[in-house]
Amino acid sequence: MDNKRRDFIKNSAIAGAGLLVMPSVVFAGESSFIEDAIVKEDLFLLDMVHHNPGETKTESKFTDPAFLKSYGYGAKVFFLFEAAQFGIDWNTLDRAVFPTDSDGEKWIAEKKAILNREYNKTKQVGLSVYCMLDMLVFPTALVEKHKTEMCNSAGKIDITKPFTQQAVKSLLEQMFDTYPQLDGLVIRTGETYLQDAPHHTGGSPVVNGLADHVVLLNILREVVCVQRNKKLFYRTWDISRFHPLPKHYLEVTNQVSAHDNLYFSIKHTIVDFWRMGVDSNRPAWGSFDSFWIDEASKYGVPFNPCLGIGKHKQIVEVQCQREYEGKASHPNYIAKGVIDRFKELENLPSPQCLNEFKKSGLFAGVWTWSRGGGWGGPYTKYELWPELNAYVMAQWAKHPAKTEKDIFKGFCKMKGVPETQVDDFHKLCLLSADGVFKGNYSAMGNVFINWTRDDKAFGLHFLESSFKHIVEQNKVDAYLAEKEEAASIWNEIRLLSGKILFANAEETTFLKASCEYGFLKYSFFAAAWNVLLRYYEQNYRGKTDYEQLRSYIKDYDDKWNKWKIFTEINAYSPTLYSLEADFFGNKVGLKDTVDKIRVLVE
Repeated sequence: MDNKRRDFIKNSAIAGAGLLVMPSVVFAGESSFIEDAIVKEDLFLLDMVHHNPGETKTESKFTDPAFLKSYGYGAKVFFLFEAAQFGIDWNTLDRAVFPTDSDGEKWIAEKKAILNREYNKTKQVGLSVYCMLDMLVFPTALVEKHKTEMCNSAGKIDITKPFTQQAVKSLLEQMFDTYPQLDGLVIRTGETYLQDAPHHTGGSPVVNGLADHVVLLNILREVVCVQRNKKLFYRTWDISRFHPLPKHYLEVTNQVSAHDNLYFSIKHTIVDFWRMGVDSNRPAWGSFDSFWIDEASKYGVPFNPCLGIGKHKQIVEVQCQREYEGKASHPNYIAKGVIDRFKELENLPSPQCLNEFKKSGLFAGVWTWSRGGGWGGPYTKYELWPELNAYVMAQWAKHPAKTEKDIFKGFCKMKGVPETQVDDFHKLCLLSADGVFKGNYSAMGNVFINWTRDDKAFGLHFLESSFKHIVEQNKVDAYLAEKEEAASIWNEIRLLSGKILFANAEETTFLKASCEYGFLKYSFFAAAWNVLLRYYEQNYRGKTDYEQLRSYIKDYDDKWNKWKIFTEINAYSPTLYSLEADFFGNKVGLKDTVDKIRVLVE
């Protein structure tokens, strides 16, 4: 995939205590699984609200440390722009970075006051304080002044340069000296967000190859883990290599000595928080040199194969408000699949879920993103669906011997759902995972995995290669039937929603509204696929049925109007999707494609 396409998909509006376990010796490339392990209930349990960069912060009960404490969390992870790196003045390295009375100095002082207040509030309720920060990010003035000492010939900050390493060490020392509340750091290197950092610049430290991770990791390990005796969670997240593929994970981590304070943080999915039917005839993971959108679309999305290998302890990242799957605008109960396997993973070798990975001597905890991720909408002020996922994940991490269903019943009791309605509500939630999977993705695989994300839906620009395969395999009817099946599942969900009552009347009303929203959304998606795929098939075969396409377009328009009107008249409805999108000057939204077809057939 070229960089422009990758960037578009990304940017379009796209603490606890302790160690787990029984120690075990793990050799490079081998899994560390103990079939009869007794899992101790002292896993790390962290949470973070992922605010949309450049937008107003998300309003959420999950930003309240007292609420997190009540759910059993042991730590709060502060998001990127709440990180300590933006509240230090750099005077110990270079007093000229933020001159007295400059805009930068004032900005830093304001940020420092905010961070101290929020960190203190978190410590006061007994939670550990971690902040996630992008590396390498430094004050713009520092980089400009020392450009030849910090940057390579392409102008990118280079971790192999001595002054850059000195700056990293200074950054770490300043953060811990300025904010003694910090219990450790979460490091991200795979992407760099600067939207809310007007006086800073930076980029990924990996400019010379994966060996750059090793250089950075060894600096971080020495300063954070050894000298400061703080926790370090190093995220493996990147685009296509370190995060998804065992050979690259081991290439990096085998060059870093294990330490009691060092953990690697890995998403439970091989790529981003996506799903897709897994091809049973896929090549072995070792044969890939990279694995990203195209590979996931073709071969599927299993549990991350890097979990359970190597010599370092690992925590697992779980997104509770999935950005590619509706963002809490409708039910999407992913907790069951994360704990006990998603249906598309049933025939794959272990581990494919947390109940299997917990047997590993490397498993050290769970990090939930209770809210956020991605960009833009859809927006809703109600937190029912991400709260459900976060509750089940948190309670499982606290008590990993408990079943998902027992934990789910605890959520129902807390919400005042009558015992006679619990099974119906559980069925509704399980159906939502199937409805999202078949509506967004495919059990048959081979669908461009990002054809919809956030509050966007795209057209043939991204779906064309998938449609070519579908037509050549004579599976058009099967794929369209799957989208209709998704709509039928959502119809069942909305009918079930009428049987469920919460103690809070507003939550009951939102439950029904969000299920109706989901039904309208996936009914529209099915209608849109009828237009797009039938048009592509007919064009591919050189025989256009204008009457049929006009009929599909009419259904598409009707379904869109119903969805749109619902969001306008229902006060509890999440915001509507947008069908228009721009990709470097090209119109690539769903509406853009359908309007072109409309002109051809009318």
